[in-house]
Amino acid sequence: VYECMFGSRPYVGQTRQEIRDKILAKQAVVKKSEIPFGWSQEAADFINQTIQRKPQARLGNNGPQEVISHAWFKSIDWEKLRSKKLQAPFTPIYRPEEYQDQLAALQDAPIAP
Repeated sequence: VYECMFGSRPYVGQTRQEIRDKILAKQAVVKKSEIPFGWSQEAADFINQTIQRKPQARLGNNGPQEVISHAWFKSIDWEKLRSKKLQAPFTPIYRPEEYQDQLAALQDAPIAP
């Protein structure tokens, strides 16, 4: 979710060791002043609780009910979701001819080193 909100990872580095060192050095936090337009404080709180360095401090460590009960999900009807009766907020328009054109373009594209 952090990556969806900011378009980058909370910890970046050239190697796994460098990323690990950054994780151990400082806890990443979404500050109120950093919340992008269109995102809620509840979303930022959800992120902050799920990116805790210590697993025992993370949201959901005590079971999925912790996640389900978070304020960011207050508008979700979990029973409708479980029974697959929840209406999607957005359904893309599927056009087979466009899909085939995009697939063909990807297949013809050179593979990056």
